[in-house]
Amino acid sequence: MRKPLEIRIHDASLGIWQDDANDPSFRTEIYGELIRRMRARGWSIRADRETRIRWPSLSPFQREGAKGTLRCAIEVAGRVVKVEFWSETAPQINSHGRYYDFDKLKRMSAQDARRVELEIRRVIAWLEGVAPITVDRRNEEHLRPMARIEKRYAESRHKDKALGRPVPSGDHNRKAKDGALLDQGQTVWFADYSGRILRGAAYYNINNMWWVIAGGKLRNKACFELYTAAPADLRVKRNEKERRNRLERELQIAVQHMDFQRAHTLKTILFGTEQTYMIWARDKGSYYRSQYAGYSTDTQSAGKYTRAEAEAECRRVPHELEMVCPDGSHVRFDRRAA
Repeated sequence: MRKPLEIRIHDASLGIWQDDANDPSFRTEIYGELIRRMRARGWSIRADRETRIRWPSLSPFQREGAKGTLRCAIEVAGRVVKVEFWSETAPQINSHGRYYDFDKLKRMSAQDARRVELEIRRVIAWLEGVAPITVDRRNEEHLRPMARIEKRYAESRHKDKALGRPVPSGDHNRKAKDGALLDQGQTVWFADYSGRILRGAAYYNINNMWWVIAGGKLRNKACFELYTAAPADLRVKRNEKERRNRLERELQIAVQHMDFQRAHTLKTILFGTEQTYMIWARDKGSYYRSQYAGYSTDTQSAGKYTRAEAEAECRRVPHELEMVCPDGSHVRFDRRAA
């Protein structure tokens, strides 16, 4: 029988913790066995592709998995094995991918949420036969926003002992969108998901992320999303991203209906006289959708970008991305390009 384990569950994430960070059997008996059992239940699990390319020494400790519309990331680090679940059909908010979205269970379909819950229960049932376990399911919905922040501070392993809370490690983690530096508890302004400007109070979380209490709700915002002074024209929605998504959708519909006059008008509104480019993700075998969010194998559903936008994104991840020119040719920016 192994030493006691603690199971920590929050939203769609599962953590398996043990006290001994130097136990060599933890990787094989827990991390390795977890992967084998998930594969037996139909999960396709392999090395995390980005880690394998960019940080090969860490590759044995990170895996990515897929089963139907569900995805997962599995990692072993020190004394914890972490599993993060998300759904490919859930509405995506974070432009970097659904893995980075909050409230993943709420965004999933009811069927996918039940599948995640079933997977977590199966892991718990297996671990009950391996070691004594305690289960900590962190449901904070009943707590007020400030109480939730205080609870996170109390549980944090990264807090300053004198202050009893985390502190930014540098100015880059507290630099607001307007260039000023954020302070604990100060009033800030930010755009919500619809683009409307809201006002709230900011409290440091971790890295460049800050908790913001606004309208009785708790939000988690990056420092570069916050203003320390009220932006001009508060009544004007900051919805440039959604506007572009909408116009690109209308452009796709016009092309599908062969309404080329309307398509030309929409293209001019979006890009002026510039030619448009697409972005091909080699690891996904798909094109980027609009605004760098999601993928599609269909060129009509693919996002359209200016040359500067496409080239900048491809140069950011040159080992995975290719710029697709108007004539259909692909341009690579990695070292293997001719």
